[in-house]
Amino acid sequence: MSKLLVFAESREGTLRNVSFEAVAAAKKIDADAEVVVGVIFGAGNFKEQGDEIIRYGADRAITVQHENLENYTSEAYGQAAMADIQEESPDGIVMGHTSIGKDLTPKLAPKLDSGLISDAADINYDGDNVTFIRPIYSGKAFEKKVITEGLTFVTIRPNNIKPLDRDESRSGEVAA
Repeated sequence: MSKLLVFAESREGTLRNVSFEAVAAAKKIDADAEVVVGVIFGAGNFKEQGDEIIRYGADRAITVQHENLENYTSEAYGQAAMADIQEESPDGIVMGHTSIGKDLTPKLAPKLDSGLISDAADINYDGDNVTFIRPIYSGKAFEKKVITEGLTFVTIRPNNIKPLDRDESRSGEVAA
C-alpha cells in the first residue's frame, strides 16, 4: 500500500479520540505507507484540527468545509467522502466504528466496488497478510478477516487500538 485515508470525526470543534485511533490503525495496516491522510468534514475553520491529526501520526490533512457538513447527514458526508476518495485514489480507508462510521461506510463500499470489514478490534499480521480481528456473537467470540485483493476498507472499534503518542514536532500540509 502507499496511501491510506483516515476519515476523522469532530465534535464541537474537537477531534474525537477515535480519529487518533484510526490513524494508529492505518499505521498498523501499513507501517511503510507512503502517506496517511486525515480527512475532516464540517463547517468552520479546521486548520487547528488538521494540525492535531498530523501530530498524532497523519502525514497530511484535508479539511472539507461547507455549511451542509455542519451536522452529519449521510448524503452530504457521502458526497464529500466520494469526492476525496476519487481525488486521492487511496489504497485503504479507515474510519471509526461510530454512529457516523456505521451509517456512512456501508453506503460508500458498493460505490467503490469494495468490501468492508466493520468493527475491527485489533489488527495483526499472519505472514504477509493483514488480519483484522472483529467480535461476533455480542463479543463472545472473535473472527479473523483478511482482505486478499482490492481496497482495504475498515472501521475500527473505539477504545481498542491505542493512538500513537502525540508528537509536537510533527508537521504537514493542511489543505482546504
